[in-house]
Amino acid sequence: MKFYDRMNFPASEIQESESTDRNRSASWHWNGVERRWLISGLCAILAFGCYLERRTALRTAPMTDLGVFANAAWAVREGGNLYDITDCHGWHYQYPPLLAIAFVPLADPPRPPLPLLTPGQSRTPANTPWGYPVEGSQFFGLHRENARFFIITAVWYALSVLGIGFSAHALACVLEGHALREPPPMNEKPRLRWWKLRLLPLLVCVGSLGTDLSRGQVDIAMLAIISAALYLAARGYQLISGLCLAIPAAVKLFPPFLLLYPFWRRRWRMAAAVVLGVTLWLGVVPAAVFGPRHALQLYHTWFEVLAKPALGAGNDRSRALELTDTAPGDNQSLLAAIHNWRYLDLPHGNRPAQFAPAGRVAVYVVGVMALATIGFVAGWRRSDPPRDLLMMAGLLIGLALVVSPIVHNYYYLLLLPLVMALLDRDWTQQPEHRGLRLLPWPLMMFLAIDLMARLPRIGLSLRDIGAPVASVMVLMAAGICALTRDRLVST
Repeated sequence: MKFYDRMNFPASEIQESESTDRNRSASWHWNGVERRWLISGLCAILAFGCYLERRTALRTAPMTDLGVFANAAWAVREGGNLYDITDCHGWHYQYPPLLAIAFVPLADPPRPPLPLLTPGQSRTPANTPWGYPVEGSQFFGLHRENARFFIITAVWYALSVLGIGFSAHALACVLEGHALREPPPMNEKPRLRWWKLRLLPLLVCVGSLGTDLSRGQVDIAMLAIISAALYLAARGYQLISGLCLAIPAAVKLFPPFLLLYPFWRRRWRMAAAVVLGVTLWLGVVPAAVFGPRHALQLYHTWFEVLAKPALGAGNDRSRALELTDTAPGDNQSLLAAIHNWRYLDLPHGNRPAQFAPAGRVAVYVVGVMALATIGFVAGWRRSDPPRDLLMMAGLLIGLALVVSPIVHNYYYLLLLPLVMALLDRDWTQQPEHRGLRLLPWPLMMFLAIDLMARLPRIGLSLRDIGAPVASVMVLMAAGICALTRDRLVST
């Protein structure tokens, strides 16, 4: 029995889905046009991968964050300190230990220290090891020094591309009420909708997805795990869903509101699995790898150098320029937007380096109000239809992005469940029930700002005034309005 049969779907939608099922092929099959598009897409993926290798492994100084994770994994492998090691840019590992442990198969040793030069001598490829900037050409080529990192970059890129495809397919299967292994329908109209449901949401999030790929970040992997958790929840596998749901919160700690969902819906087996997962991923696994005492020391270091400064407490300034100060221009949290608006008339260099306490209080007030609003429109039922499940998950993720003190633009790819749910609602609602005719505009606004925020000049201005986080809040407002409308129609 499919999930929609258990979730009180309208009879018309069940009949349409059953009719689609009858027209499904026995196996996966692509027609000529689809094969040509798939080949073109594969060529584009390979071309972007070549470009990525050139700007990372084949460059004298890699333009990527991947070295941070690979070097931290090397510290795990060699028994070093995760939070003391730095990559060739001097960047530190900033997350709980779980991510570095998971990255051990892609571990890479840190670059050797820079040799001393005589006064007036320039740094060239002949006197500078790979991984550091030199004068002249930035292209290093493929040699023994960077061959390992070349492979690591290729593997992580391939895994990330697969993660994008899996996320889109898994979330679409939630909305369709189908299993992952089921092929697309044979009839033209249902087949076109099958493709639209998987490709258009990715187009809306393409700016964040492309940035995450080019920077070698881990948010796509987090999206894939969240998508798997939502798919498993929709199929009724509550225990494994809860275990998966706890992983992203143990990696970066900023999607914790999503963990409220099983408690909110009184899905107690899933809630128990979430608690077990958090205990495993944050406690048991690091203790098993490092030993209890070393694991506690690592967490103490992490709280002192990152967690407390990010929340405006503590005196450690070792991560200030990298992450916790107001200076990093890529911070697109609501807190950063409030700070920038307060000092908009001052150049960046003259603005205070730390966020004001009043700004933090304002963010907390907004967060409490938003959470209460989401809870009110979602109601107090025991389960959700598939679309509402994705919309609720997307709203809770969006809330975490708004209230977190440190948010980068590419984190917005985690809003894919909300984007897909809104698009699906716009396509499938009956004309007399739509009521939210302006729904595509928040999605178009989000897409436009997400792309323009990465341009050299206008992007800096948009980030400075907080336009990206504003587009997220508009998207969340559209989701809240859609939930409210659907609830009114159903009653």
